[in-house]
Amino acid sequence: MTPDLSVTDVRTCEACWRAPVTAVRHTAQGRDLLCRACAEGGCPRRVDLFPPYGIYRLHRPLNQSAAPIRGDGR
Repeated sequence: MTPDLSVTDVRTCEACWRAPVTAVRHTAQGRDLLCRACAEGGCPRRVDLFPPYGIYRLHRPLNQSAAPIRGDGR
């Protein structure tokens, strides 16, 4: 039985990035598209696309007090 995937869903496991998606795990944040081995092993997803602060689990920018880049005054 293959999961119902939309046109925009990934076709490769979100945990190992090697095997095709054959299982869907529902979580509080949504759903994880995994291969059978990763789903049975309880492997976490390795990527979150487009979270609030970017992609690939980037964190909130640090509060840096750097001066803005300005021209050289020519």
